[in-house]
Amino acid sequence: MAAYLTQDLVLDLGDETPEDTSMNMLAFRERGTSLVIARSPLPAGQTLESLYHQQLAQLRERLAAVISEPQPVSAGVAGDIHGLETSLQFKRADVVSYQRQLAYAPAGQARFVAVSYSKQTPLEPTDIAHWETIKAGLRLN
Repeated sequence: MAAYLTQDLVLDLGDETPEDTSMNMLAFRERGTSLVIARSPLPAGQTLESLYHQQLAQLRERLAAVISEPQPVSAGVAGDIHGLETSLQFKRADVVSYQRQLAYAPAGQARFVAVSYSKQTPLEPTDIAHWETIKAGLRLN
């Protein structure tokens, strides 16, 4: 039986194991920032790098996003989260989003996880420091 842990409960899902395409969003109201954790399957034959570059290309095309070249990073308390980090800026409808994003594929799993730290105005040094603190405190389950 497959089990899925959320912050609130564990779901027994019978004999089927669904693909995890879930998303969590945390709002830091006083800062005006948000943290989004998005998950999706990593298709067979694709690497983190190939899928991430494909998704960034789609953002550039659809939203005229300005995106920095993804850089390899290690994050987390143990330094065991290895992924790619980039800065993004794009406009969706009338809302401008400024982001820092960490993308990684958990070792041994065919999953892709993107952690995005966003604000509707340019990220200030205090926001970047908050993002760095969040990245440094990540722990894998």
